Amino acid sequence: MADTPFVLRDISGKGKGLFATRPITRGERVLAEAPLITQRQPVSNATILLALARLSDTDQRRYFNLANASVGLLAPPLGMFKTNALPCGDHDQSRGLAVDTAAIFPLGSRFNSSCEPNVNNYWNESLNQITFWAVRDIAEGEELCICYGTPLAKRADRRARLESSFRFVCNCVACAREGAALKESDDRRVSISRLYDEIATCGSNPRSRRAETLKLLEAENLLGSHGASFYYDAFQFCISVADVRNAKAWVTKAWEGYCVERGPQSSDAVKMAAYMQDPRAHPAFDLLPRKTLVGPD
Repeated sequence: MADTPFVLRDISGKGKGLFATRPITRGERVLAEAPLITQRQPVSNATILLALARLSDTDQRRYFNLANASVGLLAPPLGMFKTNALPCGDHDQSRGLAVDTAAIFPLGSRFNSSCEPNVNNYWNESLNQITFWAVRDIAEGEELCICYGTPLAKRADRRARLESSFRFVCNCVACAREGAALKESDDRRVSISRLYDEIATCGSNPRSRRAETLKLLEAENLLGSHGASFYYDAFQFCISVADVRNAKAWVTKAWEGYCVERGPQSSDAVKMAAYMQDPRAHPAFDLLPRKTLVGPD
C-alpha cells in the first residue's frame, strides 16, 4: 500500500507503531482496509482457527505476528484476536452503543492507543472496510494513534480499563500528566462527560452549555474526535422546539464534525447533509413548545 501516508516501525519497549511519513491534514483519510478475519459474538478459539484456515500462508503469518496481551491466559489465536480486534460498527460504551462483530485488519490493528488520539477509526458499512481519519493536523514523524478506551474518564479509570484489557499502563501525552495538570485534566474530562449527558437530555438553551463544553474539549485536544455528537445533540434540541434557523446552523457544524471524524461518505455525515437540506425531516421536529434558541455562533 505505497499510497499510505505512514510507515510501520519498531518502538522500543512498545512493539510496533504507525508513523506519519508526511504532514497529514485534519479530515484526511489515513487508511481504508478490508478485514483479514471477521468474528461475531460469541467468539472462540475454534471459530478463529476455522477463519484462519481459509487464509493464505502469508495472511496467517500476518495474523500470528500481532501482539498478544493474553499470553498464558488464552489460547494464542483467541488472545491475539481479543488484543487486536476493532469493532465493525458504532461501538462506544460511554454512549450506550455496542456491536457484536469485530475484525482483525493487517494495518489497522497496528494503531497504538492514546487518550488524546489524532486518528479516529470508523467502520464504513457500504465499503465493508474500516476507515481511519485524521482528527487534527498531524506532523511528519508523529505516531498515529486511536483510542482503545473511554477518554472521558479520569486517568486512573482509563489506565485500569486498558491494563485489564490490554496489559499495558497507558503513558500517552494525556496520561503522562502529573500533579495539578493531571487533576485539571481529570476534572475537565469528567465535566465533558457530564455536559454531554446534560445536552442530550437538557431542557435548557444548548448555548448555555456550548461554550463550556467546547472550551473543555479544546483544552483536552478532543474536539476533533468528540465534537460532532455534541453539535448533533444541540441540533436535536433546537429542532424539537421548531427553531429551524438555529437547528440548521447546529447540524451544519455536526456535518463538518462527522466529515472529519468519519468521512464525508459516512452514514452520519450523509444523514447530517440531509438534515441541512430539510431540518424538519427530523422525527423530533416540533415535539416541544416552540421557542427561539441560539446557534453555534
